[in-house]
Amino acid sequence: MISRKAVVTCLLLLVTALCFSSPGSVSASSFPDVPTTHRAYDEIMYLANKKILGGYTDGTFKPDNRVTRSEAASMIGRALELQGGYRDTEYLDVPKGHFASGYIQDMSNEKILAGYGNGYYGVNDKLTREQMASILTRAWSFPETSGITFTDVPVTSPSFVPINKLATAGVVGGYPGGKFGPKDYIMRADFALMLARALNPDFRGKPAEPEPIAQAQVVADFLNVRTAPDASATRIGAYAYGTNVDVYSKLSNGWAYVSANNLKGYVHGAYLKYPSITVPSDPSNPLKGKIVVVDAGHGDHDPGASGFGLKEKDITLITAKHLRDYLEKAGAKVVMTRETDIFHELEKRVSIANLAGGQAFVSIHTNSFNGTAHGTETYYNEDNNMSAYNKKLATYIQNRMLIPELDMKDRGVKEANFYVIKNQRNMASTLVELGFIDHKDDSAKLASDTWRKKAAYQIHLGIKDYFQYLQNK
Repeated sequence: MISRKAVVTCLLLLVTALCFSSPGSVSASSFPDVPTTHRAYDEIMYLANKKILGGYTDGTFKPDNRVTRSEAASMIGRALELQGGYRDTEYLDVPKGHFASGYIQDMSNEKILAGYGNGYYGVNDKLTREQMASILTRAWSFPETSGITFTDVPVTSPSFVPINKLATAGVVGGYPGGKFGPKDYIMRADFALMLARALNPDFRGKPAEPEPIAQAQVVADFLNVRTAPDASATRIGAYAYGTNVDVYSKLSNGWAYVSANNLKGYVHGAYLKYPSITVPSDPSNPLKGKIVVVDAGHGDHDPGASGFGLKEKDITLITAKHLRDYLEKAGAKVVMTRETDIFHELEKRVSIANLAGGQAFVSIHTNSFNGTAHGTETYYNEDNNMSAYNKKLATYIQNRMLIPELDMKDRGVKEANFYVIKNQRNMASTLVELGFIDHKDDSAKLASDTWRKKAAYQIHLGIKDYFQYLQNK
């Protein structure tokens, strides 16, 4: 015969289990806090009817509650029809009796939602929207990418590609104003929306096809097209030289999302030529409306040459800013590869110039040679399609640098294979060596801001001479 004490004990255990049962463990035909007018009603009921998620023991769904890692593991695990159940796990904070123990181990085994690598799973940690995006792209295949971007998801973010894939598939959308809210905790209603769309294409919205923002021409022999804006991403094809492409987005790392001949994907923008902006000629002002890219050499951890307490990176930046001011005053549009003490790889400098549609590129440097050499010189490259124009630009600038006020030895115009000028295919380019920073006399001039302003002014005149030459051709 069962004693009264035993019955009471069993009832207490049952009540305790119900009070602390997990969300998703109680199914319902409807939830009082999810009316038919709720934005996620259809998706929530779809998942509830499939017993993928459920409500709380009080019958509510709590659509605005945040989703924990253990809840996500159990719901996605059920959606994937994984083993689940109550099992021993590899995690110190997931005992066998935990409501999601089996699914947590399944998700870890499948490398969909694993632990932190320190023996803990973080069962009660909340998930963010960007984390959820990454989890869904590991659980289901969404291979397509597009030019869709969000202002708060930089291309350098590890979640850029997962979010782009889900947005392309119509699984996720953003907030008003073009934002995604990647760091926002995901709520149960939004989780249901995303999960239902991942499972059933009928719930997916058709994202608006973005309009091209520009047209460009491929200027590489073969330009690889990839699934993500990274050289290590999967190659899905290539464009031949001269292919005209529609550009849907230009990313901050120099890549662009393009389309042509039924092939869409990411390419590096350094190998795209954009049409120059046509500005009516002004015989009295050949610089008006011209796009000039000014490159201050070196930067940050790369100081360049040094001498007599000076660093090349500082001299080049100061002089480049003076040059910018003179050019803008003359009506030119100036694009700087850097305006602060930062470092860019040479490829990035080329990319900045190409993305800007530059019509002339001038890289500012200082020289050094054991303290014995002195003077100014300019360089051009003759291996690209602008070789004749490169030499013209370099020559005009060198001639302007030889005024008595600058008092510099003429070291001439020389040909060289410097990366930043060799890889500028669509604009005249030159590299200017102002003087030798490790030579006593040259260094004294480079240290003088009066001299630097005069040098910048003369370089600006050389650029003006070049555009005057083009105008008179």
